[in-house]
Amino acid sequence: MAAKETRAAKRRRTNNAGVLKMEDKEVPVLLRDASQTGARVRLVQPCELPDRVTLVSQMEKINAQCVVVWRRGNDLGLKFE
Repeated sequence: MAAKETRAAKRRRTNNAGVLKMEDKEVPVLLRDASQTGARVRLVQPCELPDRVTLVSQMEKINAQCVVVWRRGNDLGLKFE
């Protein structure tokens, strides 16, 4: 039996490039999935990140202020503000 989806917004899978922007740097990411409320991204290279970033993905038409809500290895869960 499949696990029940408990998210507020349905996720759509993607494999497009994106960038996390901070005051002093930009970090390339792979956008793994996205919804109206947030996204899951994978860091191309491990690095230290603050708890607030801007996610930009031209292919997905995303330019959003985000809060990092979870971190697992090189994967991050982002909630759009």
